[in-house]
Amino acid sequence: MLNYQIKKHNKPDHGSFLIQHKLEDEELRIINEKRMKKLQQVIKDKELLKNIKEPLNLDDTTFFQTINKFPLILVDFWAPWCGPCRMMAPIIDQSGKDYQGKLPVGKLNVDENPLVARQLAISSIPTLILFKKGKVVNKIIGSVSKNRIDEMVKMHLE
Repeated sequence: MLNYQIKKHNKPDHGSFLIQHKLEDEELRIINEKRMKKLQQVIKDKELLKNIKEPLNLDDTTFFQTINKFPLILVDFWAPWCGPCRMMAPIIDQSGKDYQGKLPVGKLNVDENPLVARQLAISSIPTLILFKKGKVVNKIIGSVSKNRIDEMVKMHLE
């Protein structure tokens, strides 16, 4: 006895194919829109960085908004009466110039802005903190050479 199997002809269902195709097109459009927004933000951030020529003067009201605005920012915590802070000031300013377009430098006077200093537990100055996307990634306490600052920054520059 012979067994015959009847095979159904699998014709493509053009309706479901078109629906699937439209869904894929919509997903691609959404992905492309997201990529375009990210690219526009990167361009905007780079333009913003290029325009920063001097250290940013930060205070209790602008601090957290500012450190979250930039992908990477170096902040100097200082006070006018602090000798080592005054000694570091030209080095910090030079770092800002050296990394112009890549890394903004901010300065926060701890005497005038005690809230941020307290929140970040700044107990010694000068203190340099490198923030990446608003989070502390490195910290230096005390007077250091420009080379030491450069080492810290270069570890985190992309």
